[in-house]
Amino acid sequence: MKLRSLKVFSYWLPFLSFLFVTGSAHSQKNMGSAVFEWNALKASGKYGIQERQVLKGATRSLGLFQIKAYTLIGGYSLKDHVVKKGTDELIIIKEGTAVVTVNGKSERLWEGSVVVASQGDAVKILNGAKNDMTFYLFSFKPRQNEDLIKNIRKADPFFRDWQSIEFKANTNGGRRDIMRQPTSVLKELEIHTTQLREGLPSHSSHTHPDEEIILVRFGRVEESVNGLPYQCGPGSVIFLTNDDDHGIRNIGAGPCEYYAIRWLTY
Repeated sequence: MKLRSLKVFSYWLPFLSFLFVTGSAHSQKNMGSAVFEWNALKASGKYGIQERQVLKGATRSLGLFQIKAYTLIGGYSLKDHVVKKGTDELIIIKEGTAVVTVNGKSERLWEGSVVVASQGDAVKILNGAKNDMTFYLFSFKPRQNEDLIKNIRKADPFFRDWQSIEFKANTNGGRRDIMRQPTSVLKELEIHTTQLREGLPSHSSHTHPDEEIILVRFGRVEESVNGLPYQCGPGSVIFLTNDDDHGIRNIGAGPCEYYAIRWLTY
């Protein structure tokens, strides 16, 4: 029988449960499903720029998958950043506004907005406002294979301002479709948000062939993984492997909203 473990990085989950799910994490060759509570992430860095490491490691489909969060005070920027070879990067603005520049093209983007840059792109992210600004930086580096080498391409930067994304209401709440397309090294990157009314689930628990990230925009959710519940709040990240049964529901007061991010490799 194949055993799997779920890492949980949260101050709110029971201590004994924390010991149980992390006890065998060192035996995982690839990252297993994991919950990263925002309030448990430690910030480091110099004055003006704080950095939080959310996750870093190999997955079933990626030789390296990394998520960091940066907080910039007013007037500060992340500059001289070049996307590494064989990698795509996804930027999501958690709070505040930013001027994001990729290869000389700049856009002012609001909270919730999304940018995708590809290998070799020069990226600068400026907080030109007085208040702090926080953004996530996702790095996707697929495992090398012949199909990847054959299909790798140069992709134009993708900018999507939150205010331009249509909200489509449904019975449980609503949805925003952000992107679904190839990138320079991914066969497909699909991003949407789901909004759930108080007390409601998104759908029944399920599995799917691809891995997934859930990023909580606001509200409080409970993610069930292989029948076990894990709770987390705004800013938190949930990584789900392709073969763990999972489902999500809103357990907070009022609506919640979260990003669902899925990718396919060659």
